[in-house]
Parts: sequence; structure tokens; C-alpha cells
Amino acid sequence: MTLLANAGKKISSGDFYRLDELFLSDDDRLVRDAAREFVKREVFPHISLWDSGTSHPYANHEELVRDLAKKIARELAIFGASIEGIEPYLSHLNFTPLSHTSYGAAMREIEYCDTSLRSLASVQSSLCMFAIFQFGSEAQKKKWLPALFTGDSLACFGLTEPQGGSDPGNMLTRAKKVSGGWVLDGNKAWITNGFADLAVVWARTEEGIRGFLVEKGTEGFSYRNEEKWALRAGVASSLSFSNCEVPDNSLLPGTVQEKPHDLKCPLRCLSEARYSIIWGVVGVARACLDETLRYSGERKLFGETLACKQETQRKLVWMLNETENAQMVALRLAQLKERKALSHVHISMGKYNNVGKALTVAQLACELLSADVFTFDAFHSGRHMRNLNVVKKYEGTHEIHQLIVGREITGEQAF
Repeated sequence: MTLLANAGKKISSGDFYRLDELFLSDDDRLVRDAAREFVKREVFPHISLWDSGTSHPYANHEELVRDLAKKIARELAIFGASIEGIEPYLSHLNFTPLSHTSYGAAMREIEYCDTSLRSLASVQSSLCMFAIFQFGSEAQKKKWLPALFTGDSLACFGLTEPQGGSDPGNMLTRAKKVSGGWVLDGNKAWITNGFADLAVVWARTEEGIRGFLVEKGTEGFSYRNEEKWALRAGVASSLSFSNCEVPDNSLLPGTVQEKPHDLKCPLRCLSEARYSIIWGVVGVARACLDETLRYSGERKLFGETLACKQETQRKLVWMLNETENAQMVALRLAQLKERKALSHVHISMGKYNNVGKALTVAQLACELLSADVFTFDAFHSGRHMRNLNVVKKYEGTHEIHQLIVGREITGEQAF
């Protein structure tokens, strides 16, 4: 779909300023194109059905997620591939390091299709593999990083609690030291892929908050998959730990930090995942814009297409402008990350900016599309709008990220 002609040459709405041409290397474009082709072939034909709650051709959504993880690993090899220094643990596999820009471009193409799929990839990579690589023992790294890279094992990240939300310091899950190990008691909520083979669990000890690796099937550890109205192509779970005993070697040794710095470890993981979100939601905005452009050129009202209406064009151009602005932010943050100059405040501003813009683009798309946008199979923009309302809340709410940036620029703590 194109918007206007300039000296006879069409300008694409998909990359209006040709930013990919300017900022993406040849290798970045190869990763982008592979991700784009993967979702087009493997996910797009089924995504509306999976979002409606049907798992066909799988028995359930757990099997669906496991198979998609293996396919992503086999065809894209992106799990953990942008983590600097991880090569020694994966060099015996089909591993090629990725730049942060390549990884971001892959997240954009994946989330163009659906947020659940990007959540699967970013939880596996940016939360769990990053935590194990940064804070794990050599034995933990050798055991889990290869299995997570290939998708043979899945991991989940157990930080959020029902009463905690954006205040992870209000953590009630406890880990008590006993002879030869630890005993965990508590609950985690809204955990992507809580059915996974491994849970990276954060718990409060007498010395401070620590990270633990808890394997599925450990006595006293259970999960329950939740019904939800968004991210329905994926799985979200509640985790429960009741007198759950794990051995000493389950502790992530790098998470042993003095108070009040004991939250820095899980927050570092969250910054990695938020970077994925910043890129991914650009894909959502593009998807909504593309769908609305197609529809406005086909839908006739009072003898003219919607695209002929001034108000429609005003909204479409606004959607395009917000989408391109979000892409510029993602690209700039990628540059900073490559230079090791990216701070958590940049990440907060990026998530606040890009999620807000993508959600407004999706809302405008739903205004311009027909009422069928609120069914499961007519349009994708309604699903994207539902999903983005969740993305606005998870990995730190919209308001929390405002306050993080506000603290940085004023020097005053407001939360």
C-alpha cells in the first residue's frame, strides 16, 4: 500500500522515511526478512483462530506455545542471540550472534502478527536466558542456556505478585534457608508460560531478594493457567509455592546483593524485556495502519471510498506519523544499546512513548474499520488494541515509566 507519489516514485507507508535502508545493515535485514517470512507462513494463517481460544491443530495452547518456540528456535535462532558474551555456551549449536538492532527488527516483525508471540520470544530470551547468563553459576549456564536456545526447554519469569504489581519491592514470596537448600512459599501472578520447564523465581530471604531456578515438577510448586481477554494466543499463569524445597544449587549466585540493591538484578532483566517491547509495538502500529489503509481504499460510503474523505486522510497521516516516530525511537535506542550507552531511563521513556503511540494508532484503526473489528476473524486491529492495553500495564505500567523519567529530569522522587 502506498500513500503518495513524489516525482513519479511511490513512497511506502510500511517504512515511509526508508529508515531500514538507512539504519539496518545487510545482516539486520536478513534477520528481519526471515522473521517476516516466518510469521507470514507459520502464524498469520492461524492467529485469529488461536486468539479466539481454539488451539487447532494442537491439543491445547501449551502444546501450541511449545511448538512455536521450537520453530522460532529452529528457523530464526534468536533466543538469547543478542546477549553479549553468551557464545561459549552455544557455540556447539547453530548459533550466530545478533546485533541489538537485528534482535529488535525481529521483534518488530513478530509482533506485527501478534503480541503473544513476541512475549514468548522476549520472556525466553530477555528475561530468562539473560537472568541465567548474568547471574547464574557455570553449571546452571551449561545446563539451561543450550536447551532454552533450541526451544527444547521453555522458561518463565516469576517476579510479579498479586499485591505487588508495579512495586516489586512489596514482595511476599519467601525463601527460607534450610540444611542443603531453600524452602519457598508464596504466589506469583500474570506469568507468561507458567507451565514451562523452568521458572526463574524471585523471593525474599532474610538477607534480601534473591533469584532461584525452580524446575517443573518440584514438590510444592504448581501453576494454573488463567482465562484472559487479551494475549489469547499465548498462556498466562499463576504460580504457587507451598513448602517448596529446592537445593542450594538452585540459587542464582549473582543475585546475592546487599540491600537496598537487591532489586537491581530482576530490574536489569526487565530492562532487557522492555527493549523488546519498544521494537515490537512498532510492528503492531504498522499492522494497524496497513490494515486500515487497505480497508479505506476498498470501503465505499455514500458513493466514495473512505480514503476520499478528508477526515480519513487526516487520521491515516496521523497514524503514519506516530508509527514512524516510534520507529525512530526504537532505532535510536538500538544505537545506544550497541554503544553500551543505554540507560534504564531511556528504556522507560521508550516504552512510555512507543506503547502509547501504538495503542492510539490501534484505537484509531478500530474507529475507521467496520464494526466487524470487534469479532475474532474479520480484522486484526481489534486484537492488537486488546493486546496493547495489556502491554501498557505489564513490564511497568505507563504511569510508572512516566514517574521514572520524571524523577530523572527533576531529581525528585514521586513514587
